[in-house]
Order: sequence, then C-alpha cells, then structure tokens
Amino acid sequence: MASEMAIIERAVRLAAGLAFLVAPAAAHETPRTAIRELVRLQGYVVPPGEAVDGETLTVAVGGRDLRMRLVDRQVFIAVGAAGRGTTSEPARLVIRGERALLARLGDAGPRQRVTLLGERRPGGSDLFVAAVDLCPPTRR
Repeated sequence: MASEMAIIERAVRLAAGLAFLVAPAAAHETPRTAIRELVRLQGYVVPPGEAVDGETLTVAVGGRDLRMRLVDRQVFIAVGAAGRGTTSEPARLVIRGERALLARLGDAGPRQRVTLLGERRPGGSDLFVAAVDLCPPTRR
C-alpha cells in the first residue's frame, strides 16, 4: 500500500511539474502580428498640374514629391494585430533606402513607369525600398 502511495505521489508531482512548464506557454500565446509587410507598387509619374484618372499616390523622395498614377498595388504578409488584415493605405509614402536607389527614383520623368519593391510596417507611411525599376517614358 505504501508503494502504491509513493507511485501516485510521484505521478502527481510529475503532472504538476509538467503543468508548470506548459501553462506559461499556453497562457502567453501572442496574437499573429506582421512586423513587416512587403509592398510592390507600379505606376506612372504624373507631370505637375496634370489631371489623373484612377488611383494616385504621392511619394516623397529626397525632399521632392512625385505624384504617381497607380496601376498595380500588391501588399504581401499584410496581417495586423490579432490576425486582422490591414485595410488603410496611406495617400503619401516617404521613400527610404540606399542613395543610389533614391537617386534613380528622383530622376524619374513625366509619364515614366516606375516599379517599387520595398517593406514597411503594416499600414505605415515609410517605405524602405529594395528595388526601383524605371521603364522608358511613354509618349502621349
């Protein structure tokens, strides 16, 4: 009888020890939150004062604002707090990154197609660019 009690007592201690180790992990389960999201923007630089059909976005690069007519906006890994998708997109992005990339974007001319690939905090207005692709300007 004493040996059965010792076995039961050890089992209870083992179960309590396991519960002690597992409980904090279950109690502190963090919600799904994206720290960063990848953004791909493609559009055309709009000359100052020209009317635009469709969605526009202002990008600030090197102290200069460029207005773009967006033709494609893709956001990857866009998950906000508690697993909800981010819904608000800023109307103005501040472009950050390597000087060479910023210079390329700053040199974009009127009606020139620009593709940007970068990362930001979900819904944030600072876009850290990793790639800038410029196509030749289109004629009108």
